[in-house]
This record gives sequence, C-alpha cells and structure tokens, in this order.
Amino acid sequence: MDMVLRNKHIFFSVCTIIFSTVLQAQFSVQLTPGLMNYGGDLQNTAFTFQKDNFSIGGALIYRISKFSLRAGLNYGKIRGDDQSNTGYDFRNLSFETKVGEASLSLQYDLFLLDEQHKFTPYVFVGVGGFHFNPYTTYDSQKVYLRPLGTEGQGLPAYPEKKVYSLTQFAVPLGIGLKYRLSERIQVGVEFCSRLLFTDYLDDVSGTYADENELFKGRGQLAVDVSYRGDEIDPSRPYPSGERRGNPKQSDNYYTTSFSLIYVFPESLFSGSGYSGKRGKAVNCPKKVL
Repeated sequence: MDMVLRNKHIFFSVCTIIFSTVLQAQFSVQLTPGLMNYGGDLQNTAFTFQKDNFSIGGALIYRISKFSLRAGLNYGKIRGDDQSNTGYDFRNLSFETKVGEASLSLQYDLFLLDEQHKFTPYVFVGVGGFHFNPYTTYDSQKVYLRPLGTEGQGLPAYPEKKVYSLTQFAVPLGIGLKYRLSERIQVGVEFCSRLLFTDYLDDVSGTYADENELFKGRGQLAVDVSYRGDEIDPSRPYPSGERRGNPKQSDNYYTTSFSLIYVFPESLFSGSGYSGKRGKAVNCPKKVL
C-alpha cells in the first residue's frame, strides 16, 4: 500500500510539473521575408547583396523562458557567375537554383520581452534539410547541370567523382534582434547562414573532365556548358584536367530577413477560456494525502 501511495505521489508531482510548464510556455508564429544569397566558387566575397534574391520563410515557435524551439520553412533563389568579379571570368560559368528548406532550431534570447525589456538579441542553431537543382542559361535555354555530370561525375573514367544528391543536410546558424511592439506583436531582423556538406550547390567543385570522355559519356551539351571560356575567346582550348573549382571549401547560402512575430494568447493552448468537455484540460489524479 505504501508503494502505491508513493507511486501516486510521484505521478502527481510529475503531472503537476509538466502541466505548469505547458502553462508557462508561449507559442508564436514568425514570418520572415528577406533576401537570399550564396557563397561558393562563383562568388568572390563571403557576404554580399550583389546577387541577392527575394526569399520567404516562416516558423512555429514554442518558447519556455529564454529558450525556444523553432520549426521553420524557407524558400528562395540563389545565383552566381564569373562575370561578377570572381577573378575567374575566363571560365565564364554561371548558375541559378531555387532552394527549399525545412529546419528545426533551438533559440536563446538574451532577455525576456516585457514592459521593462523591449529589445532582445538572440542566437540559434539547428538541423535541417534543403533541396536544390542548379541550372544555367545556354543558347537562350534553361539547362539543368546535374544530369550532365559537368566534371565527369558518374562516368567510369572517374570512379571517385560521385553524382551529388539534390537533397542535402544543413546546419542553420543565426543571430537576430527583436522588438516588442505589444503583448502580441514583435518585429525584428535576422541573419542566418547554413553550414553545408556539399560543394556542388553551384555545380562547380574540382577539376575539368577530359573533353573526349565527357563527350562520350554525356554528349556535346555537357562539354559546352562545363567550360564556356571559348564563348569569350574562341582560341582558348578546353582545359582537360585543370582546376575548375575549390573542393576544399563547401558552398553555403544565407538569408537576411525581416521578422514579424505574432504571440498566441496562453489561453488558446492551456484550455482556459473554453467551456464544455472539449475545452477541459486533461486532469491529473487527485493528490493522495
């Protein structure tokens, strides 16, 4: 009997802690329109607005004290080319791709927003996945690059060059600043970069394949878009075996965005303010004295 009473005491205590934690939690939704850009072999600076494109994102946020769990989606477009001062204009390469991302992040706010603290900086880190599909414009046509194996990926002559996946793992890393306009509305700015594990976001990484091997395995179009320096200078020969990119450093993409946050009323999730059986919270067992 003592064991049963002790177990009921423990269960009651755990139930009370969980229920009180849920009541103290705060749910909100975040909308983040902004700009997306990338860093890689076709970009000459670590951070720039030179080739930015519009992006849109959103997140559901569950906050307990200064920590928040964010489940987010983001969508945008990135691009780059050698004619924008990369220092390798003789390659004459270019790419574009749309990027769709889903992520789960942990955020830490320096201050709790209230009447005393209107501003707070914050940081976050998470895990996510993204999808991309690089293409270029050649002869006024959109040409997707991965199926062409522009560096010899997937050809028997290059067993070490694997065909890269269009869906990859990412680690979002970000900082932000938000301001409390009212009890329900917050605004802010946010910067988020992604640590990636691929160097083929722009389809440029290692060395040029042998021209003849690439022609036999992928056709003339693959040869034409893998090296486009001859479009500038027709006397330039195809640089078989020469360096095409820098495989020692992975690509990345980043967003700079504006944040609009709506904080839901606590009663919406705690069950208070509702009547009837559906509005009642789940009851913990009564405390046994």
